[in-house]
Amino acid sequence: MTTQEYQKQAERTLAKCETGLLDDFHMITGMQTEAAEISDVYKKHIAYGKPLDFVNIKEEIGDIMWYIANMCNMHGWRLSEIMATNIEKLKARYPDKFSNEQVLNRDLVKERGILER
Repeated sequence: MTTQEYQKQAERTLAKCETGLLDDFHMITGMQTEAAEISDVYKKHIAYGKPLDFVNIKEEIGDIMWYIANMCNMHGWRLSEIMATNIEKLKARYPDKFSNEQVLNRDLVKERGILER
């Protein structure tokens, strides 16, 4: 499935709120909720010895993707373009590979220029 197909299919099950701001809030809090559900799986593993449930973790990642796709849909953004821009920004930040030095000495002007294209 392509990202474009995913976005189209995700939109099919979207419940709209009264305003665009509320729609955004719905998507943002949904992403937070699903991320917290993943954290809970790890918390239960670390604190209580419960086995990691990777089926559930993958489900929650899918739910996060649904919220991301629909936020993109609501703003007319293509997920594939956001992904490409993100990689371009990371290549500018880490030309060869990740390094602690480059984390501490980022060229924020250059990164912003990539994001604003």
